[in-house]
Amino acid sequence: MSDEDFKELIGHDPDAPNVVIMSVVVDPTEQGKGYSRSLMDEFVRRMQQMNKEAIHLMCKEHHVPLYEKLGYGYLRRSASDHGGMAWHEMSMRL
Repeated sequence: MSDEDFKELIGHDPDAPNVVIMSVVVDPTEQGKGYSRSLMDEFVRRMQQMNKEAIHLMCKEHHVPLYEKLGYGYLRRSASDHGGMAWHEMSMRL
């Protein structure tokens, strides 16, 4: 996905078998309290109820271990440099 497609959600299809997480944010003062796990577990549950097949996400390098703990597999460093940052692609089969 090009950076421009990423920004505009070009190709979005709500009935597609896969979903993409665009952003997950927990206030820094609330981090470390399990909120990320709760949010992600609930998201996975809802996507399973919708019969989705996989969840994909892109994250910064320092978040890779968090998503691995949550069950996502590391795919590769992304070609995207959206926002001037390096991104890493991860996914989870449902």
